[in-house]
Amino acid sequence: MSTIPFQQALAADLIRRYGLAAGSFVVEVGSGDGEFLRPFHKAGIRVLGIDPNPHAMTVAWESGVDTVAAHFGIGVAEYVRQLYGPVRLLIARSVQAGSEEFARLIAAAPRCLAVDGVLAIQSAGINAFVEVRPDPPARRLRRAA
Repeated sequence: MSTIPFQQALAADLIRRYGLAAGSFVVEVGSGDGEFLRPFHKAGIRVLGIDPNPHAMTVAWESGVDTVAAHFGIGVAEYVRQLYGPVRLLIARSVQAGSEEFARLIAAAPRCLAVDGVLAIQSAGINAFVEVRPDPPARRLRRAA
C-alpha cells in the first residue's frame, strides 16, 4: 500500500496549520528522495531536503527538490540559515526519540529556525507531531517616567 496519499494529506495539513505560502521555507531532515517535500514544492513553497545518502540526494535533485547530503547538526543548521535563510518549518519524520541524532536535531534546530519557525517531529509509534518553537526575542521593557 502506498503512503503517498497519506504524505500528501499530511503536507496539506502542515501547510494549513502553519499558514505556509509561496516563499515560505520548509526543510525536512532525513528527506530521502524528497517525496514528502514535493507537495510543498508544488504549492510554491521553497523546500530543502537534508539526507546523508548521496544517492537519495541525486534522486531528489532530479525531481526538483534541492537536497544537501549531510547529517543534520549545528554546522548544517547554520549553513542552511546562512545560504538559504531562516526556516519556517523544520520537519523530522524519521528521527528516533532518545537517539544521538535526536539530540543533535534538538540542539541544532534553533540555529536555523525563523523567529516564527517551528520544528515538527513525527516519530515511529507517535501518531502526532510534537512542536518545538524557539524562544521569542527578548523585549526591552520601558521604565515608567
